[in-house]
Amino acid sequence: MFINKIPKIPRRGVLLGMALALAVPAIGAAQSDGGTLKISHSTRIATLNPLSLSGPAEYPVIDMAYSGLTRIGLDSQPHPDLAESWKGSADATEFTFRLREGVTFHDGTPATSSDVVATYEAILNPDIPSSAFSVLNMIDSVEAVDDLTVKFSLSIPFADFPTSTAHANARIISEEALAGDLLKLDTVVNGTGPFKMESYDSARITRLVRNDDYFIEGKPHLDAIEMHLFPDLAAETTNFLSGDIDVMLMVQQADYERIASAPGVNAARVPSGRYVNVVMRFDQPPFDNLKVREALAYSIDRQLLVDLVLEGLGRPGHDNILSPEFKFRIDTPEKAYDPAKAKALLTEAGYPDGLRIDLVASNRPAIRAQVAIAIKQMALPAGFDINVQTMPHDTYLANFWRKGNFYMAYWGMQPTEDATFNLLLTSNASYEDTGWANAEFDALVQAGRSTTVESERVEAYAKAQELMLAELPYLIPFYEDVLTASKESVKGYSINPINRYFYLENVWLDEG
Repeated sequence: MFINKIPKIPRRGVLLGMALALAVPAIGAAQSDGGTLKISHSTRIATLNPLSLSGPAEYPVIDMAYSGLTRIGLDSQPHPDLAESWKGSADATEFTFRLREGVTFHDGTPATSSDVVATYEAILNPDIPSSAFSVLNMIDSVEAVDDLTVKFSLSIPFADFPTSTAHANARIISEEALAGDLLKLDTVVNGTGPFKMESYDSARITRLVRNDDYFIEGKPHLDAIEMHLFPDLAAETTNFLSGDIDVMLMVQQADYERIASAPGVNAARVPSGRYVNVVMRFDQPPFDNLKVREALAYSIDRQLLVDLVLEGLGRPGHDNILSPEFKFRIDTPEKAYDPAKAKALLTEAGYPDGLRIDLVASNRPAIRAQVAIAIKQMALPAGFDINVQTMPHDTYLANFWRKGNFYMAYWGMQPTEDATFNLLLTSNASYEDTGWANAEFDALVQAGRSTTVESERVEAYAKAQELMLAELPYLIPFYEDVLTASKESVKGYSINPINRYFYLENVWLDEG
């Protein structure tokens, strides 16, 4: 048997050092309770359903209101949340979680193993859209041993299982809510997290208040947290610098230096595997032709994008969905900007006179459109005539995301290789959007998750990456640093490079 032993994902020293430093309270700051923290964001909170949400402003709300069995910490490892401990069999096919005693949902009903069972049965139900399904579909059965003990039996060995139970879309929902009208989960919140929903306005302010019955004694410190929507990015920056907002959830690269140098502001930057990716549908022309995809790949000056769009706040990426922080990431060949080679490939693909095509970009976050416009200019010498169509985020989600043949997507870092591949690239991925559906890739990812032998995992994940880099389901030009800012009076605020877990119950305001 092994207890709380999860294969560690090594992180660059600078990343971990910066992240941990952010978690340390400022010297001399007197911790006190009370007050309202105001957080700004630029994208609408479209849903509060823990099973299906995916927006950048939705994650902090759900992290405040709901608990998972485990939770990813600043070290990118799973830590106890609703479960106080867990143990796994030697072959990693069976895991038993012990729940905290005395936990209640916000409506006062006890949180027990039956709620965990109901939640995971919902996640695995093919009739219920769940973003965590592809990451947890190795579960063969889930059983309530007693009121506080849950046992999972897996169809394959999977040493990363406790990490997967920390999936942002695997927060525990009450059995009663899951037995009722699931549409209510979009607007009605009843979790076990440190804050309770007081009011929800997706287009203006969402307010949560302290859960006095939270299962960690002495937390949260704040009376309330308000999430303020600013569709106008300039207005968001102005309100933060004027003192009306305490925390900017995401700082735009172009504003970072100005905000970081402002008096009374703590700006934070953490290297991350977050990226903008160019989606090219394999099942629709012209991207059903590999040479077209390769031509576009050589039409992008990646370092220039880092310098111009990211203001240097990131690193070049060369189409590997795994950033250097991942344990099993392979050395990835650099793709130099080569418009002549790109033009030759485009000619070989049957477009000797060039190719005109529309590229769709949501206006949120703004970096999508910025990258799209830069690619348009960079690709001109190669023969690509790209018409960039920028549109409101809601329109993009409704009409183009996972439907269009050429558009800009945007994703945060995941905790493991398996979670990353099963988010987007396997045939049954939660948000599969390329039409790639590569059986060999699927088998390699399955092999990587199905063994506890390190060398076998290294080999499987390496071959999966090599296949991905050869087939080019995405163009990933860079990895973007996570940027945020807070007033100096905000204490205990930390950044997770995965950007799904916020630990806002640790925050307090030091107005003195």
